[in-house]
Amino acid sequence: MESLAIDVFINFLQNPPDKNLLEKLKENKLWENWFLKNDNPLQIEALKLLSCNENEETIGSDFVSLFLSDINFVKAPPFASFYLDKDKEIYSCNSDRVKNIFIINNFLYFLENEPADSLVNELLFIKELLKHNDKKTLKIFLEKDFFTWFNLWNDDLEKGAKSDFYKGFAMLMKDFFEELKRKLINLT
Repeated sequence: MESLAIDVFINFLQNPPDKNLLEKLKENKLWENWFLKNDNPLQIEALKLLSCNENEETIGSDFVSLFLSDINFVKAPPFASFYLDKDKEIYSCNSDRVKNIFIINNFLYFLENEPADSLVNELLFIKELLKHNDKKTLKIFLEKDFFTWFNLWNDDLEKGAKSDFYKGFAMLMKDFFEELKRKLINLT
């Protein structure tokens, strides 16, 4: 189920939901019946926001300003290098370092048209580690790489989002990774 959640996250990082998908989400009550439910107030609020009836134009506009471009600047660039590189470069030595981690772990399914340390590529890698139940590598990657920038990015996403959809999305991702971290914390 964790892999399915990551697929949902990747989908909405790559594209905003269109009218048809929004209708299907509502019809199938995806958010009301979220498959990884817990009693965390953060998740409860996230699912409530995601269940709001916003239109595709509002969500799409928010998607563009958050991830692609805006009059002032991109509000939540989904690249680790942006948060870790002092010059805010997207392709940096961190991208190369993460790519080497992928290669060492025989993960060759990352998107070549994006930096290796893009959020989507890192989520694909996490999904692969979950699929193979490689908890040791997952824990190391989360601690030494992913969490060094994800929380900053997620805060930018939550603060920069104008739509309830992407605010809820940020909160749901935060809840998901807090739960995953909690599960892995006692792993040695």
